[in-house]
Amino acid sequence: MLARAALILLFFGLLGDSGAGQGRDGNALFDRGRYVAAAETYRAGLDALDDTTGSVYTGLQNNLGLALHRQERLGAARAALRKARRAATTEAERVRVLFNAATVAAEMNDRTEALDRYRTVLLLDPTHEAARFNYEYLKRQAGGASGGDPPTIEPSPFAQKLKERADALVARTQYTTAAALLRDGMQKDSTVQAYRDFVTRIEEIAQIARSDP
Repeated sequence: MLARAALILLFFGLLGDSGAGQGRDGNALFDRGRYVAAAETYRAGLDALDDTTGSVYTGLQNNLGLALHRQERLGAARAALRKARRAATTEAERVRVLFNAATVAAEMNDRTEALDRYRTVLLLDPTHEAARFNYEYLKRQAGGASGGDPPTIEPSPFAQKLKERADALVARTQYTTAAALLRDGMQKDSTVQAYRDFVTRIEEIAQIARSDP
């Protein structure tokens, strides 16, 4: 079970069309635990919209996904979140929707999609602690399913300093440079292997960064 699986509602401004108003009404129902009524209200808001773009549409689809999730209708929740993800126009929206989509995928035991979504969240926001925690958790699960964790390696002071430098590079989204730094360090000090999983993860994030349109 993910330890940080709280899903994230999107909110609607006080001004706007009827779709936004339905979104606010749906959120009020959601907060009271009336998830079926909330889902119906979000759908009514979607029906009131003229198009399928913009923040209101994104928010309604995201929150519909969360209301369906609360009803344990995970397949329908994932479909709504995919629509929200495609419509998201700001980085903040994409981060929230992708985090929700990752968490629903994880609950559906779709580890591949969940890891991919969490990686993308971390690409957009390297400081997103909940996404990082859940990503690490799923990676550990995958390691256990494939035969257990490898023997523990105690990193030397040199290895620890190298990791600190790599962390600083990651914070600046210099994933490829960080991975190369540690790969080179492994040739000089075998205990840098203690961070091999970290290297693999940032290489995966770097690959996403290169392929992201």
